[in-house]
Amino acid sequence: MSFILTAIGLLLLVVALAGVAVGIYMAADTRTRERGKLFSIWWVPAVAAASGVLMRDVVTFAVGILCFVVAGAVFILEDGRPTKPTVRRKSDLARGRTGNRRLDSEKTTKENRSRGSGRAAS
Repeated sequence: MSFILTAIGLLLLVVALAGVAVGIYMAADTRTRERGKLFSIWWVPAVAAASGVLMRDVVTFAVGILCFVVAGAVFILEDGRPTKPTVRRKSDLARGRTGNRRLDSEKTTKENRSRGSGRAAS
């Protein structure tokens, strides 16, 4: 019986750590950053539940499973909420939605010459 619980605990631990790793990988991409953070946080209680199985501690397992279920509900309910993009797209910059707040280094040579005193940049 002890060997079976250890095998189940290790299997759950590997799956939970893989879930955290996938969430971190998702968070590395700018398009899925918020979902990746939430996904990796969702799997942290599963790591606790798996460690509860390995330690044969019923309370740690129960609290880990309860937190995993609550975090899963938040993860699913968060999917329905519209989110606004946190990164400005290049198309927005090309259309001039940000105004004319470009740095001197971002301006073209013609724009810099018309502003400057006629000297070449060094």
